[in-house]
Order: sequence, then structure tokens, then C-alpha cells
Amino acid sequence: VVLVHSLYSLYGLVQRPPNLFSRLGIPINLPIEHIRALLLYEAGFGRGEGDEGGLAVHTPMPDDLERLLTRLKTDESRSWFVRFGQRALQTCAPCTSASDYALFVFAGAILAYVRTTAVLLLLTSSANGRDRWRGYVLGMLVCTAFAEGYVVASVSAAPLPKDGMSVFMWHDNIQFVRRALFLVLPVLAQFLPVSQQPGPPSASLAPALAHLERSLPRAHLLRYTHAAVMRQPELRERALRWWAREKREGDIGRETESVQKAAEKMGLGYSNTEGSE
Repeated sequence: VVLVHSLYSLYGLVQRPPNLFSRLGIPINLPIEHIRALLLYEAGFGRGEGDEGGLAVHTPMPDDLERLLTRLKTDESRSWFVRFGQRALQTCAPCTSASDYALFVFAGAILAYVRTTAVLLLLTSSANGRDRWRGYVLGMLVCTAFAEGYVVASVSAAPLPKDGMSVFMWHDNIQFVRRALFLVLPVLAQFLPVSQQPGPPSASLAPALAHLERSLPRAHLLRYTHAAVMRQPELRERALRWWAREKREGDIGRETESVQKAAEKMGLGYSNTEGSE
């Protein structure tokens, strides 16, 4: 799945979207007659003696290309060309406004995001131990989608430069960045660290049982050791001194006002009880 998706993304990355201004190297504000003449000349029609470079400017063109040239007669349509790409203006016959073209472009982009999301869900599933990365990867994809929508809807609406050459083709560059991200993101997801899956509970029973078996004799030995200590005068004296020191430290701590207030707040008050005793 990752290989097929990567090959498809790589193909889309290499196959740039159609753009007659970039392909012909002409300014965005070139008159339609000159654009038509250049397209006819590129198509192989011979030169004549016409005013526009001697080309047969009345040669019929395909319907979609004729629709594109008709729409490029206005400056607003040329701005839409920069924002939404040539394909939208050339193929979307019902589109008449910026919102129509935006919906047309977003439909294809959403399908691409859904396809990449499905691939990332497969790569960050619990089966391969990368489920803890799913939120980060999908969050990055969602942020990219919102950023693209914001740029297309508002930032790309900037006026065109007067020289017509230094135009930033928003649609083409955004599509290139999106496809590059869709190519890189699944590959990076393959190299994310795998989280260790917890084993079955029965696997920890044997070590716990062995630990209990070792602890039980030690508990019995501690009881016998305590009794033996009290029978030795020197050890008994040292033990009594230790317990006396612990009692003094405990009394000092319990008599502290802040400790008593904290104990009362926790429902463990002891000052009244000791006073009654």
C-alpha cells in the first residue's frame, strides 16, 4: 500500500499541473490575441501575413481551450487562474465565481487528503506498534489542510503584479508542496519508533511467584531476628535508643502546628484525640 501510494505521489510530483503561462514563458497580462496566436503556432499551424505574427488566428480550437481563452479576457479570471489553476478554469464549465472554483479545487484536494489519511492510519495501527504516533501524524495532516485552505481562500487573493512576469502561481506551488508532503509523510511513518506491547498477564505470574517464595522465609527470619535482638543486652539497648530517638522525632513532628492543620484538612486530625487521652 505504501509503495503504491508513494509511486502515485511521485508521479503527481513529477507531472506538474498544466499552466500555459509558465509553459510558454509569457506574462500573465498578455492579450488574448497574442496567447491564441502562440498556441496556434505551437500546435503547428503555418505562418501567414497577419497582424498578429502572421498566424491563422481564426483557426478553431478545442472547446475547453476556447473556454479558457474566453475566461482569460478579464483580469479577475486571470487572478483566478493564479489561485485555482488552469484545470479549474478550463474544465469547470458551471463555475462563475471564486467560490465555485474554490469548491472545484477543494474537492480534489480533499480526496487526496482522505487517501493519505487512510494510508497513515494503516501505518500507525496497533498491529505494527505505532498507534501512539497516530495523533501526531494525523494532526500534522489536519494542520496542513487548514493551512492550505487559508492560503487558497485569503492569502492568494493578492493583486497581480503590473509587469505580469513575477507572478507566484499559488495553485501550482501549493499542489507541489502538498504532493511532496504526501510522498514524504508515509515514508517517515515507517521509521517511527515502535512502542513495546505489554505481554499477557500470565507472563508476569512466574517471576512474582518466585519473588514471593524468596520473601516469605525472609519475613520469618525477621521475626526470629527481632526476638533474638531483644535477648542480647547490647543489641537491646541499641534498639531501645533507636526507638526512643524515632519517638522524639515523631513527637516533634506531630506537635508542629502546620502538620496538625494539614492532618485536619486531610481528615487525619489527632490533636483532640491525644488531648482526651
